[in-house]
Amino acid sequence: MEDKLTDDKIRKIIWGLNLRRDKLQKKLSYPKGMIEGCLHVIYKKCGNPNCKCAKGKKHGPYWALSKKEDGRRKLTYLDKIDDINRVKEYQRYNKRLASIRKISEKIFYWLKILRDRYTFSYEK
Repeated sequence: MEDKLTDDKIRKIIWGLNLRRDKLQKKLSYPKGMIEGCLHVIYKKCGNPNCKCAKGKKHGPYWALSKKEDGRRKLTYLDKIDDINRVKEYQRYNKRLASIRKISEKIFYWLKILRDRYTFSYEK
């Protein structure tokens, strides 16, 4: 497919990818307050045989933060909406980082195609 694309079309693809990467980079350059970890929603049983949870409807939802400490997973319950939002912001930040990496890989791919089109072997 890339053989059918003109050099100008490839340059436009690279230009568009650069615009997307620049936009993400600007967002990442001004991070908000974040809390590291994974967010989980938990429903629990209390153990009281007369409670509604004994019949199937569990208590919750409870928000919890999962984080690795000293080689083990630690679960901490969150009760403030600000803390929950900070964990979500951490997850959004990491997704944007991954997007920048993927976009950079695509740019690298297209630049190599352009390079190879203009590379010739030297022989005497």
